[in-house]
Amino acid sequence: MPNIAIEQNEASIHEDYFLPPQEIKKLYEVAQRGAAESVNSLRDFLGSYNDIHLNCLSFLPLTMMIDRIKLFYSNHLGYHMRFSGEISGEIYTFFRESDAIFFVDKISEHRHIKTLKDINRVEISFLAELVNILSNSFWRTLTEKTSLKWWFTPPARVNEMDRALTYSAKVYSLESLLIHFEYLIPNLEIRIQMVIMPTENTLKKILEKLNTEKTI
Repeated sequence: MPNIAIEQNEASIHEDYFLPPQEIKKLYEVAQRGAAESVNSLRDFLGSYNDIHLNCLSFLPLTMMIDRIKLFYSNHLGYHMRFSGEISGEIYTFFRESDAIFFVDKISEHRHIKTLKDINRVEISFLAELVNILSNSFWRTLTEKTSLKWWFTPPARVNEMDRALTYSAKVYSLESLLIHFEYLIPNLEIRIQMVIMPTENTLKKILEKLNTEKTI
């Protein structure tokens, strides 16, 4: 399947993972549909000619995700949400510094911000609302397709993503693989990263529910 990857490292290569292709494809479609539905709420600052696509879906160990963050997102703005109910876990969403500044510049009367240190509380809240819109669109679509009852906390800013992910892994009993969505706004070349850290059996519940649904 294009744009879907199961990644492993030396620590996980000998572990057995069974991720059913058809259900994984449906999860990809859920995330893509959620992204598409979020556009209507984001038109005011994205512009009428921009769209949001799910660029890729990956399943990978925590250590690989942290390495990826350190390599490609040393300067970023991140947000954390916790979800609970019939499924539970953590959601981390983050932007490159340049992309966060672009969003802020669109709503701040072009203050020409140069670094994340220049962003004020109002602008931080605005970016949190963007995260909230994207997360809610995914939540509505997944809830519709699985009938799972779950909810999440409001987005809270995170300064160091790698440390935050490591801390979550120590606190919760998580699945061996994280779920990584990369959203792309093609015309603007903006990428939004969403990392879902599901607790044990959460991914299984989602895939089992998707197995009983018709393809979107």
